[in-house]
Amino acid sequence: MWDIGEQIHDASKKLKISFEVLTQQEKEKIEEGVFKEYINNGRTFPLFEKLNDFVGIDVPESWTWINDFIQGDCCVLFFNPDDEKDFYKFLNGEDLVSVINEIFNVEFYVTNYNADYLLGYNHSQCLVASGRAAAWLEQYPRYKTRYGK
Repeated sequence: MWDIGEQIHDASKKLKISFEVLTQQEKEKIEEGVFKEYINNGRTFPLFEKLNDFVGIDVPESWTWINDFIQGDCCVLFFNPDDEKDFYKFLNGEDLVSVINEIFNVEFYVTNYNADYLLGYNHSQCLVASGRAAAWLEQYPRYKTRYGK
């Protein structure tokens, strides 16, 4: 098994990007918000199989679009707990995408402290978006091009 936490630390150091590992209390608050807002039933991962409302696109590298949604806002990166238990706070979307670009290809999720949105990228190379991010993705030019909207 790969060590995602170590990869994030190494990539951040290499790229000179700061991040924080969230406390257990912060992590639990965010998880509670995500499960309450976006998951149909249960509290198990992967979340992709239980989302109650989402928009998705199956375009490889669509995870790089996340920066266009987050831009300069703080965001939280997390994973299926079997892969990585810690949650990571990044100052903006550009830093997040840069670090993800350096780590092993793995399913991940992105939200904010209030869980106003949920973005995820899975093993099938699908970007999924819920909450505020769903409306954004539907209006994203490359999404419209892909689906002829």
